Amino acid sequence: MIDRSHPFARNARSTRRRAAAASAVAFLVALAVFALPAEAATPKDLRVGSVTLKPCSFPPSGWCGSISVPLDYTHPGWPSLTISFEWFPATGAASGTVLAMEGGPGYSSIGSRYQYLRMLGPSLAARNLLLVDMRGTGTSSVVDCPSLERFHGLYVGTAFDQAVGACGDLLDHTWRAPGGGWIHAADLFDTANAARDTAAVLRALDLGQVDLYGDSYGSWFAQTFASRYPDMLRSVTLDSTYQVLGLDPWYVTTLTTARLAFDAACTREPACARAAPGSSWTRIAALAERLRRSPVTGTTTGLDGKPTRMRVTVRTLVDLVNNAGFDPAVYRTLDPAARALLEHGDAAPLLRLAAQSLGWDDANENLAGFSDGLFFATSCTDYPQLFSMNAPLAERARQYARALRDEPKGTFAPFTVGEWTRMTQYTEAYAACLDWPAPVHVDPPIVTRPPLVPPTLPVLVLSGDLDSLTPALHGARLVDRQMGPSARLVMLPNQTHVTAMVDVHHCASAIYRAFVADPGALFDLDTSCTKQISEIHVVGSFPERLAQAVPATPASGNTADATVRREAAVGVAAVGDEIARWPFLFTPRDEGLRGGSIRMTGGMGNGVTIRLDGVRWVQDATVDGVAFWNRDRDEVLAHLVVHVPTGPSLRMTATWEPFQKLGLAMVTGRAGGAHLRATVPAP
Repeated sequence: MIDRSHPFARNARSTRRRAAAASAVAFLVALAVFALPAEAATPKDLRVGSVTLKPCSFPPSGWCGSISVPLDYTHPGWPSLTISFEWFPATGAASGTVLAMEGGPGYSSIGSRYQYLRMLGPSLAARNLLLVDMRGTGTSSVVDCPSLERFHGLYVGTAFDQAVGACGDLLDHTWRAPGGGWIHAADLFDTANAARDTAAVLRALDLGQVDLYGDSYGSWFAQTFASRYPDMLRSVTLDSTYQVLGLDPWYVTTLTTARLAFDAACTREPACARAAPGSSWTRIAALAERLRRSPVTGTTTGLDGKPTRMRVTVRTLVDLVNNAGFDPAVYRTLDPAARALLEHGDAAPLLRLAAQSLGWDDANENLAGFSDGLFFATSCTDYPQLFSMNAPLAERARQYARALRDEPKGTFAPFTVGEWTRMTQYTEAYAACLDWPAPVHVDPPIVTRPPLVPPTLPVLVLSGDLDSLTPALHGARLVDRQMGPSARLVMLPNQTHVTAMVDVHHCASAIYRAFVADPGALFDLDTSCTKQISEIHVVGSFPERLAQAVPATPASGNTADATVRREAAVGVAAVGDEIARWPFLFTPRDEGLRGGSIRMTGGMGNGVTIRLDGVRWVQDATVDGVAFWNRDRDEVLAHLVVHVPTGPSLRMTATWEPFQKLGLAMVTGRAGGAHLRATVPAP
């Protein structure tokens, strides 16, 4: 599975995908200037162990190095691969090293340096940071398959399966053995070999025991590495993990968790809970039936700020449900968008959500730092399939068809088995490996039975309770047990995929840093910050007209009537809507949900300025003005004018904290002779 939530990604998934979304916000929050040791900027070599490192060419620059490893460890004299890494020395007296490994599979660890530096923060004073690109990713003999990198169309179906197979065939015709003949390499880019490579890097650098952090597929790698090389580790952190042993090829827990997570997201947000009591998932099921009968087509605004035509089908809904596991924007919007369509025939919110999620979460073109080929080289080798990889291609297809036919019809309700398994194959590669070359090498990731690590090796397991990609209630709990008695699972409420690496709430990363500082105190860690993580601010509703909007709640001194208070709610919602969209946009310009223009500036420093011109959150009112979002202090200050066809305009000021738990926007203003003082749930 790929990690479409990834901060650098416009999409991609990792068995269990991650983060762009929560991650998108978090990625840009993470773009800070880090103070590195003066020597790191000095144009001279640095010797670490037996390896000479050079200053890296990209800021914030660490030290870059590489070693050569065998393509096939059973034939060390055959062709070799280059394994590249980046080294950030501690800014003070070093007491150890953190080894951070990325997910995907297919992402470059070096490519995520900003997030890892941000995650470690003050720990960099005493800890070195080592980033290793696994074989086939980033700058480590990258797997580059034109059939996938240049693929256009849906990432599912016969044409895509053939593109995946062509990648495997290319790997089998890239390297030659010394005596002649092609080396079968389609199954050599697996996790076991990646672990061997990393162990070789650690030996070459002579670092002693390191603190291993792995997120998403990086946690699958970390389980493999820890089970094979426990003596090289001081501690292990598994962030958003799923099991290597006993992984279900149907990945049923994704939908099991999604059913609970959508209900929880709405119930925990007062605006949604008041507007739509009952089950959010029941409404999504009704939307599935509606789209099955009649897909929705219309024009909406794309991430480039331009009009785009969208067609939303039940298959689109499958991808949206999956994307929610790493993209909080889907949790924020899907339920109220479903209600708008089902109750009022209003398709605008659903069309725009589909354009946003598919345009960011599911757009694999030119994905920086990600190898499509490595994703499938690992997935088709290590992950369990619904057919035998040793069977001839025609027999695989028959086995797969039989598996779909025999699976209970209600497994993925409200979706059929056929609908669910035709999701983007970078999410779950149900059929994508049908044409991949049959394996020659047998090299399971883990070759021991639980407990997977010695009782002296502390293991921290972090998991968000809204993460349906690597569900805490299933995968994380099972991994916690499999690792052994030295492991502790910490659940983080309201969090999606990957918690410490992209942490706008500064909780999971603080827990992680405390653990690395003293792994022996794992079971005494202070995790009280988890109680302050804010709920996802699910939109209460998408009113088409002002009269349908929920009025702001009057406060002391208010003389404004319900109509003016509705105008206040619309003004706050218009700004909150753009804050939610900002991380996804490809340009500084956007359009309002129902019209009007927005221009956003800043973002690389501590704030974003949002200018609204005739923005229509509802059809019959426009919003003008400017808002400033101070991301460092988590504060929004908005000065707005809301115009209506009849009656005086409302001139208002609103302030709120976007990531505050159960937060409220405080609103003051005037409309004619009426004084407005009110509150609105923070958007």
